[in-house]
Amino acid sequence: MKTHDERKWAALGFAAAMLVVAAGCGDDTDTGGNGGTPATGGGGTPSTGGNGGEPTVGGNGGEGGTGGMVETYACDDELDVESRGSAIALTDDDQRLLVTNRDAGSLSIIGLDLASGSPILDKQTEIPTGADSEPWSVVIDGCNRRAWVALRNENKVLVVDNLDNGPAVVAEIAVGAEPTGLALSPDNTTLYVSNWVEGTVSVVNTGDNTVTATVDLNKALIDTGYIGDVTDSRPALAHPRAIAANKDLVIVTEWFGQRIAPDGPNGANADVSKAGIVYRIDPADYTVQTIELPPVTDTGFDDHNGAPTGCFVNQVGSVTLHGNFAYVTSTCASPKGPLGVFTGTGPCTVVTQEQVCGVGGTCNANLQCNPNPTDVKASTHPALSVVNLNNDTATTAVLDALFKAPGVDSARIPHLPTDLAFFEENNAYITAMGTDAVFRVGIDAATGEITDVGSSNDFINLRVDASDTTIRNPVGIAIVDGADAFGFVSNDGSQDVTAVSFGTQTIAGLPDTPVIESSSVLPTGEALRRLRGKRFFNTGLGRWSLAGEGWGSCAACHVDGLTDNVTWYFGRGPRQSTSLDGSFASNDPTDQRVFNWTGIFDEVADFELNTRGTSGGLGAIVDASNARINLAAETPPQQGLSGSTQEVANPLSPNGEAPFGDPNSGHPHSSIDDWEEIKIYMQSIRSPRRPVGLAQADVDAGRAIFEGQGQGNCVACHSGAKWTISRVFWTVGDVGNSTLQSSEWLAEAQNAGFPADLLPVAQPTATNARMRFGDANNDQILCNIRPVGTFPASGTVGIGPTEVGVAEVRQNMSTLAQGGGTGGAEQIGRGFNVPSLLGVQVGAPYFHAGNARSLEELFDDDFFSGHHHSAVANVFTPSDEEKAQLIAYLLSIDEAEVENAPLIPVVGANGGDFCAPN
Repeated sequence: MKTHDERKWAALGFAAAMLVVAAGCGDDTDTGGNGGTPATGGGGTPSTGGNGGEPTVGGNGGEGGTGGMVETYACDDELDVESRGSAIALTDDDQRLLVTNRDAGSLSIIGLDLASGSPILDKQTEIPTGADSEPWSVVIDGCNRRAWVALRNENKVLVVDNLDNGPAVVAEIAVGAEPTGLALSPDNTTLYVSNWVEGTVSVVNTGDNTVTATVDLNKALIDTGYIGDVTDSRPALAHPRAIAANKDLVIVTEWFGQRIAPDGPNGANADVSKAGIVYRIDPADYTVQTIELPPVTDTGFDDHNGAPTGCFVNQVGSVTLHGNFAYVTSTCASPKGPLGVFTGTGPCTVVTQEQVCGVGGTCNANLQCNPNPTDVKASTHPALSVVNLNNDTATTAVLDALFKAPGVDSARIPHLPTDLAFFEENNAYITAMGTDAVFRVGIDAATGEITDVGSSNDFINLRVDASDTTIRNPVGIAIVDGADAFGFVSNDGSQDVTAVSFGTQTIAGLPDTPVIESSSVLPTGEALRRLRGKRFFNTGLGRWSLAGEGWGSCAACHVDGLTDNVTWYFGRGPRQSTSLDGSFASNDPTDQRVFNWTGIFDEVADFELNTRGTSGGLGAIVDASNARINLAAETPPQQGLSGSTQEVANPLSPNGEAPFGDPNSGHPHSSIDDWEEIKIYMQSIRSPRRPVGLAQADVDAGRAIFEGQGQGNCVACHSGAKWTISRVFWTVGDVGNSTLQSSEWLAEAQNAGFPADLLPVAQPTATNARMRFGDANNDQILCNIRPVGTFPASGTVGIGPTEVGVAEVRQNMSTLAQGGGTGGAEQIGRGFNVPSLLGVQVGAPYFHAGNARSLEELFDDDFFSGHHHSAVANVFTPSDEEKAQLIAYLLSIDEAEVENAPLIPVVGANGGDFCAPN
């Protein structure tokens, strides 16, 4: 595996020779490194200044800037509008579009001609930014000469000059971990960079490409009190995502919602117990204020019990400044149970349709339910928060309710909003990654209030016609500022740009020639299958949600394949979304974790049940007539830990790509292979990068504590390439899964001296020490389960601080959750499936129910000593300094460390894995 530092500028194909300064940028205590020598001749490799320290506002430095050009850059033409980065940007003269190709690792420059009255797009060049560099967002100066590109996976910003005459990369700037957002000051002198993993904003002098300050949003988040009693700033507490700036302020979105109230004993307020926030930075002195984005108390949709539902702002994806307001898009989470489409019992008939389909639901000609969408407990809602910048107050509205309002015959909702741009004063256009559309929202610019939605069409469809099934996944929009009523949408899934007409509310050029221009050539082979899997993962159209309208998707809880950090009240109890980057070992795609906190799924295709149930979709396991295959009706049932859902999901007929289903399995087979391609995508999900501001001495000391027997001995559970002992250790199928119900783990564990307190049942016997417990409501893989004191001994009040208020109830919000080992002979396991430590940088809150709001709280002796004082570390009493060192090591774990991952110990007194192949 090539490291990030091993990627050479020469591989990028830059033709221009660079001149760079001879010293990096240093702070008061650290000396900047020596800059590179000036390159000579034509086509030399650009050299950069050393990565020195940088001045820090509020503590937490370490993101030193690199050397820039000797020739000082300046642009005297101020920006026409407030600045915000996006996946697509338009020059002020409306002549060029710059598009970041995130998967392809390139920046495309596309010429724009509006003279004919209809846009003509012409791709001029594509500049490589490096394989796997993930160019995320781009901004352009007021002179239309220079652009800056955030490379999320390289912790860098590229500077591209001469946009109109031989564009080339002229410098790179080192910033914090995973830069995602960019914004320019109106006078073009300052670039602001939001570093998503680092938790900071880098302030860059554009004249010489040096980082002059770092605004520490980790400290700002601590000061809110939202994350408990954390006192010392450190990286990866805050997660700033999008950023926008004008001459008076800089607004940065916090990606994750923050807890503002505890969940009650029965979780009744779980829909509104968190809120979103944005950070307001004063560009004069870099002081920071936080502004709360309130939850929605009534989404306009009722749950299965007829009660109103709420949601809280989360996954805050974009911010746009317009007049006296900031407009913030997000995915609003509604985690209280019961979730999904109402499902009653009995046959669907005209007489029973309300009982079976819910209030307002009907039975169709096939005697299947057509639920009433207003009675569906959607898990997420697209939302728009409007921040009044005069008084720092905000309101939040959900958009799906508006687009499903009476009289609006919409077939889609703005699922997964990704960007917002204004056309004229009162028209905002929002791209929705999950529904391949652009949605118009009328805004009163004087008050910031939403006045209407839709236009001549309810949305602008980014698919050309009914036969166009290409999933686009739009991620950004740029709009012509003037009489030409056009917008330009960057589509991450199809790697192209679509021109849209606001006059016709359609793709420009229809019905004759749609204006769509490729931004990068699509991959082939396995890479194309991975891209298709990503498209299926992200979309809520077609078979993936109720009526194909965008009510849900895999990405709704796992944007970028990671986690939304929401605790959902599911069928087994409150469950924190797990980051999917730890599902497969990055160096071995056959090394797979058992899925879910309770160990209930062994294949990616098992999540078909989520598609059908929670999202209400048809699903992707269908016969040749596109009818659902009834997985539960098979003998044995082919779902969860019974049989093999993936075997049924694999087609029999060869298509040159899909694996063959077994014709002798005795089970039907799907006609499409969507789940296999989703699995291929999941195997490629990248883990977040370690923060650059970690002190290596602390990381090294933390690793010694983590691995040391008689100290943390965390490797007893968290080891191997996935940093978890959890694995699928058997051949999944009818025979393999059935055999687990008679295969026992007791002898191996006891003979090896495995600690009794960490066994998955309290009193193991020959009858209950089985690999798998098979009762439908509690079925799980037992030998991967470990109890670490995070489930209450009795009652439904969970473990954790009072301010968190975990409610250990299932999705009916009353029955005791699974996790305590209760039930007859204790065949039901106690404890939880060991999570991976990959992604811990962005994984707060922690434990199965979000019990701990921070890593500091996770190591709190008052609440979670059963975890770090477990039976394999019962003499471990870490000091505050040792806890800080452990945290530093945990934050350092990313895919670059896979080859150095600790080995899973041999089962014994120090822990290890006692699961065995059948």
